[in-house]
Amino acid sequence: MRLQQIAAGASAGDDEWTDVSFALTVTEIQHDERLAKRRRSRRQAVRWLIVAGLTLLVLNSLLCMAYLFLSVTLHSSPY
Repeated sequence: MRLQQIAAGASAGDDEWTDVSFALTVTEIQHDERLAKRRRSRRQAVRWLIVAGLTLLVLNSLLCMAYLFLSVTLHSSPY
């Protein structure tokens, strides 16, 4: 309520201006921390997607090699 009065033009003491300045600084710091946390989360998600994609690629390669090995061994003549 007092902040609205100050914004509307009411006189404010030095202590109140100090409090307002401190609150604005803290708000800016908290905003920056939230942005940094969001960036870290996004980087971590991208990293996990890359790991999952590479895991699927390796599993697919192993299955292809197993299929190739089995098809070669089953179609070759024992003599």
